[in-house]
Amino acid sequence: MRKLITFLAFLVVAEALPASWYWPFGSDDDEAKPVRRLSEIMEPASLLIDEASDLAADGKSQEAVAKYREALKCLDEIEAAEPDRAATPEFATVRNKRAYVNAAIDSLLLAQVRSNASSVAVSDTTELEKKLAEEKSGKEAKGSKRPLTRRERIMEDIDAGRFDSAAARIGEMLAEKPNGAAALNLKAMMEMAQGKSKDAEKTLDRAIMSNPRSHFAYYNMAELMLQSSPPRKDAAKRYYETGRAVGGPRDEHLEEALK
Repeated sequence: MRKLITFLAFLVVAEALPASWYWPFGSDDDEAKPVRRLSEIMEPASLLIDEASDLAADGKSQEAVAKYREALKCLDEIEAAEPDRAATPEFATVRNKRAYVNAAIDSLLLAQVRSNASSVAVSDTTELEKKLAEEKSGKEAKGSKRPLTRRERIMEDIDAGRFDSAAARIGEMLAEKPNGAAALNLKAMMEMAQGKSKDAEKTLDRAIMSNPRSHFAYYNMAELMLQSSPPRKDAAKRYYETGRAVGGPRDEHLEEALK
């Protein structure tokens, strides 16, 4: 009974004190600090990786390697700052990112070596070796004021029927960024030029899944549907309209063909 009276008296005193003293068994400073989510911690590294991938897709290999190395440094700092979490399964994402970045760097450096050595493995190297020699000597495309990007080289190879060369370059892009929409669109263009309609359709399906907010794959799919025998105009129209819905510009060629 005496203990009960004492506790009640304590509560009366506590109510008379300022609100910050209402809970006498600890303070906010004693509570555990909230743990930052891994996705939040990794955001700077993820942004660097995205920038590096874009540079690589544009054929800017050296800049891409430098940016990937910045990302590696960032990943190292994350693990150093979180030593207790670094060894747990939670940080498997960090380790996977590091493996991806290292593989991308290796692929870019290997591509540079191949380009310098003109040693891309294709069935007929005559035209490719000539082209690589021209690129190495600094020659620019006819009528161009700048060197061609890798995408432009691939499209030029496709137009000229140099499919082995195009396939080699596209393979490098996919090694750097698996399921990258840009590389898949180029691969589908090559397959369309080769008359491999079914392969091109499958590749464009992958491109749409990779980046459903980009109009390029929808427009390419519409073009492919129009090239079918007989032309599949209804399907082509649906793909074109979907591409327009995600922000694609008007394509007068497709609109004329769809009439």
